[in-house]
Amino acid sequence: MNANEVLIDLLEDNRRRLKRLVVGMDDDCLQWRPEVDANSIAITIWHMGRIFDVFLTRQAQGKPSGEECWFEGGWAVLTGYDPRGSGLNGWGMLTGFTPQQVDSLPPMSSEQLVTYLETVYDRVKNYLEAITEKELLEPAPGFDGKYSRYQCIQMPLLDNVRHLGEMLAIEIKWSRSRGAGEAEK
Repeated sequence: MNANEVLIDLLEDNRRRLKRLVVGMDDDCLQWRPEVDANSIAITIWHMGRIFDVFLTRQAQGKPSGEECWFEGGWAVLTGYDPRGSGLNGWGMLTGFTPQQVDSLPPMSSEQLVTYLETVYDRVKNYLEAITEKELLEPAPGFDGKYSRYQCIQMPLLDNVRHLGEMLAIEIKWSRSRGAGEAEK
């Protein structure tokens, strides 16, 4: 496997695992926050898509924010929400958001959230299939060339893998808080 194929394999594995988690999930579970300042599964799915959207478009490809899936795919219009200017570096991807900014995220159904994330995953996969391994390993336009394009895809991918584990833990905690799972002990 080359570097492109490794990233695609990990991306597709994460996609499959996310679908298994979310399919049939109760909307209450999707929106539930285990603690006051904790994120819900819904918020985390949005973040997973958004970080990949920002890193692929702005960092790996060096394109302007208006070319992110969130904007080109009509999500900003559909939800009436423009995240740019918020959080870390103004990237609008949840990192560095205040609690008020997190609370201002638009409500989205599990279908909408997964569709947005899948659209971003498709773009990442298409990008990895179209670029040569040599190009992938070259410095990226973003981050002033400090990281390679590979690293600009790897960073949000690893973030997505980590967040999938968090969402599994939130689902278990939600189930246990409702008395489900007691028989498992």
